[in-house]
Amino acid sequence: MSAAAALRRGASALLGFVVVAVTSSLAFAAPSDDIRDIRGPVAIPPWWHWPLAIAVAALAALAVILVVRWWRARSARALSPLERALHALAAAEAHARSGRSHEWADIVAETLRGALATRLGTAVLPQTTAELSKASWAQPPLADELAAPRILELLETCDLARFAKAKLDTATLVTSTATACELVGRLFAPPARHSPNAAAQPQTVTV
Repeated sequence: MSAAAALRRGASALLGFVVVAVTSSLAFAAPSDDIRDIRGPVAIPPWWHWPLAIAVAALAALAVILVVRWWRARSARALSPLERALHALAAAEAHARSGRSHEWADIVAETLRGALATRLGTAVLPQTTAELSKASWAQPPLADELAAPRILELLETCDLARFAKAKLDTATLVTSTATACELVGRLFAPPARHSPNAAAQPQTVTV
């Protein structure tokens, strides 16, 4: 083999080694670039996060409901019996203007009977209107002071709407509500005190 042939052969071998080396470096570099493009793992919250969030929301809603009820109860306790009765009759008037006879009668009858029970100190709530009309308070002289005939008449009107399902017109309901307010105010008013007759003054005899 001549020197020139040997030189050409060595050059070819060197060139082949360089090509293999470059190809190998590119092959190893490509995966390295791909790895840099891969995103990290997505964080998955623990399974108990959702039940805990739902429980917290439920407790918050319950706390709001309890606070509202406590506030309403406190406001109701701050009112006098007459104020509570008039507040109920205001709700009855709203039913009256909407023509809801049954709802109106329930509120008016309960409020009127409650005021009557407070005044008389007896359990008149379970008594029927007919039974109330035969009681001692419906007879003179107390009947005049309490306006017993008007009370009984209004309770009979309520009974018609409650039990007979009577449909009362709006004007009658509104007028009856005003009557109920007047009667409730009379029932919650302090009882009238009748002062004894003044002693007769001695007559002066002039001699």
